[in-house]
Amino acid sequence: MVRAERDRDFLKTGEGFFFCVVGYEHPPDRTLAYLKYVPNPSGKWGSSTRFHRVLARYDAASVADTFSILRDHPKYLFYSDVYGITFSAVPRSEIVERYHPEVKVASLLVKEELDPLQSKALSLIQLLSSESEVPVEKFGVTGSILIDIHNPSFSDIDLTVYGRKNALRVKESILNLRREAVTPFMGDAAEEWIRKKEGVFQLSKTQAKKILERKWNIGFYEGTRFSIHPVKEDAEINEVYGEKIYRSLGFCTIEATVSSCRDALFLPCRYEVEDVVFLEREPVEGVREVTSYEGLFCDILEESERIRVHGKLERVEGKGEEYYRVLVGSQEANAKDFIHVL
Repeated sequence: MVRAERDRDFLKTGEGFFFCVVGYEHPPDRTLAYLKYVPNPSGKWGSSTRFHRVLARYDAASVADTFSILRDHPKYLFYSDVYGITFSAVPRSEIVERYHPEVKVASLLVKEELDPLQSKALSLIQLLSSESEVPVEKFGVTGSILIDIHNPSFSDIDLTVYGRKNALRVKESILNLRREAVTPFMGDAAEEWIRKKEGVFQLSKTQAKKILERKWNIGFYEGTRFSIHPVKEDAEINEVYGEKIYRSLGFCTIEATVSSCRDALFLPCRYEVEDVVFLEREPVEGVREVTSYEGLFCDILEESERIRVHGKLERVEGKGEEYYRVLVGSQEANAKDFIHVL
């Protein structure tokens, strides 16, 4: 039985395109996903078949840039009347292969020969499993290693961990391991990270530095850059595509207090908020949450913190209720939206 697609799975199409799955809410006949790799003889990824990475950065603006390629393949562009936007999506009929991160880990465990990057990825998983007491089978490896087009000389290690409780235990272990086997961004690496985020996300150097200090899920392992992405287990997925309808009301800037970070680990990340004050735009009553599709803002806030947010105000209708949310990471914002810690 094929399990439902989850965030960070990969899909391959007949053209040889590799798409990365986004989130958990998908139409019945297709999967929302962004294009990441396409066949290209001069590409830096792959061996017998070379691939070019078309996603410049992990942000909404870069995802929108991939649409220029997909316009020649319009079957992968989908207007969602649920979200009121056009996004890339793979029709089920076009999927020739599915790649599940946890299955990849299982295959690496029994593989007789591993290349240096595969070996290092497995070593990191085993270290985190040992420290956190989260079983190895609750981890996955995504990105270029998952689809076997990685280059050991420059590719990163991108891991998944399944389940909220497991992710929190891994987070605690990462923080305990820092400056030992696992190191955070420091020195030139930290300065470069801060500089890049300043240039894209309307952040001051102080704000970017503050975010980096809270990004527990990125760092270096034995000199190789890694990332860890919490993913919901099937039992935790309660979203169903179409049960709620989202309608844009334009952009706004608010200040609010974070009341819950329960779903901040995952993408899309959600912060429940209260005591909302509108700084720009006519105010509305009933703003319940700030939702971000920008991974940069995942799990960087704490309950009771005061924040300033610029994003798309949306009315949410469904399940017999109506409320509002502010969305960060929309195509329309073109990376001009943000979450600032006050």
